[in-house]
Amino acid sequence: MSTQTAEPVEMGTRPIREHEWLQKLVGEWRTESEMSMGPDQPKQHGQGSESIKSLGGLWAFAEGEDTMPGGGRMTYYAGIGYDVSFREYRSFWVASVSSHLWTKAGQVSDDGRVLTLTGEGPDMQRDGEKASYRDVFEIIDDNHFTLTHYGQNERGEWQEFITSRYTRK
Repeated sequence: MSTQTAEPVEMGTRPIREHEWLQKLVGEWRTESEMSMGPDQPKQHGQGSESIKSLGGLWAFAEGEDTMPGGGRMTYYAGIGYDVSFREYRSFWVASVSSHLWTKAGQVSDDGRVLTLTGEGPDMQRDGEKASYRDVFEIIDDNHFTLTHYGQNERGEWQEFITSRYTRK
């Protein structure tokens, strides 16, 4: 009887070139946000922090907190990865202020500076309705990036409602 030892089989997805983009987000960040609550209302400002870690080189996984309009605090978790099966970036976001699991998908621009993700979620203006949303991450440099959130109105126009500026701590 032979007593051969089997070599371990490595399973799972290995990071590829598209996953490298996610490493630009990894780090400890201070955030400053500007929120538009409506066309006739003053902009609200918030401050927070976010810790983004690499999960297996495949995901940028974030835990953060920020100020809500009116001064309340929210905590959230988010992740962005590149799905090798569907050949697109995918994200999720959950927060202490929403029962909705936000998911979006998209691509990085040809110049590698901008990741645009789109998805559907509850309409923030009309109860019981759905709306389309877009998140745009723009890499400014190694220590700064912005995240701008847009909602699509009934005319199909994208309207900015939150811009967050990230500065590496």
